[in-house]
Amino acid sequence: MCDTMGFFHEGSAIFAKNSDRSPNEPQVLEYIPAKDHDETELKVTYTTVPQVPHTKAVLISRPVWLWGAEMGVNEDGVCIGNEAVFTKGAYHKENDTLIGMDYLRLALERASTAKEAVDVITELLPVYGQGGNCAYDHKFYYDNSYLIMDRHHIFILETADKEWTCEEVDRGSISNRLSQDKAFARKHKDPVYSTFSGSGDRLKQSSTCLVGATSVQDMMKALRTHAPGVKNPFAEGTVNSVCMHFGGVVGDHSTSSMIVELKDDIEVWVTGTSTPCVSLFKPYRFGDVPTAPVYDEHDPAAEAYWRKAELFRRTLLCHELPPEFYAERDALEADFLIHKDARAAMEADRAFYERWSAEKLKKAPTSYQFRNRWAKKTKVLKEETK
Repeated sequence: MCDTMGFFHEGSAIFAKNSDRSPNEPQVLEYIPAKDHDETELKVTYTTVPQVPHTKAVLISRPVWLWGAEMGVNEDGVCIGNEAVFTKGAYHKENDTLIGMDYLRLALERASTAKEAVDVITELLPVYGQGGNCAYDHKFYYDNSYLIMDRHHIFILETADKEWTCEEVDRGSISNRLSQDKAFARKHKDPVYSTFSGSGDRLKQSSTCLVGATSVQDMMKALRTHAPGVKNPFAEGTVNSVCMHFGGVVGDHSTSSMIVELKDDIEVWVTGTSTPCVSLFKPYRFGDVPTAPVYDEHDPAAEAYWRKAELFRRTLLCHELPPEFYAERDALEADFLIHKDARAAMEADRAFYERWSAEKLKKAPTSYQFRNRWAKKTKVLKEETK
């Protein structure tokens, strides 16, 4: 479950995505420099593909157990976010081919433009297809769609098994349903899973947020959108919110968020944590020395950072955060947007959460089912984090 947006405004291009995954799945931000390769084969999540002689520098947000990525940007300003889409027919369930997140990273590492990224995916798709389990702590199978953009073009690529369709847009958003190509959707969309994923409501929210959007700040607000009627997302599950909260009968949780602004430089704003409504978007200029929450590839500190932050977020469950929390969050981000100092932002991030960890919060009424679902997840998270 995810939501991705992209648009152009006055010489800049802005990309944004919430990655919605299992609430216990750590997701790490890794800067991987450009590399030359002598090897001819590349091991991805479940299989191998031919390696290319040179791969580009990339910043990716990667679930820790797999090779591919949920979202990212490369040195040329190609940005990609993928979505699970639910289609008719049987999914390929053997763990022996490419998954959507593999395609995303392969395209980032190999493409100089958004169009080239589309070509990377659509040339590999008829050969390898897609399939295999895509979930951290349960079985979950799906096909994929992608929002792929650079400084000049935005493409929405939708797939169903080895079939695909692609359209160029000026601004657009995607969610967990086939929606861009109406004929392709009529042929392939599974109406039941697409409905219960909450993607219809989320797509309306993201599309509304794009109307009049001009800035990174607008995308921060968009990624924090909760569905109308949600009074306290820490007391109820909300699968139909762009800022998704686990706890309902179905649904995942927003486990990482990224915004990219493409100008002369590539400016990235990342949480490095789950739950964007209570997270700080911190700056990182593409190509700089990695500064938390961005880390070098395979640095164990990346997962440790996500896990520590997640334990704080679990303390918010079944409580109410006061307006002062959100006012301080917004004031800090306003300063980050002016100074764009990654190290200073990270120090402010640490101080902010240390201060609020000591606060005694008001309890909120919740259902037994909500508390029980989260209690089971949190017990496992604590056991895994020891």
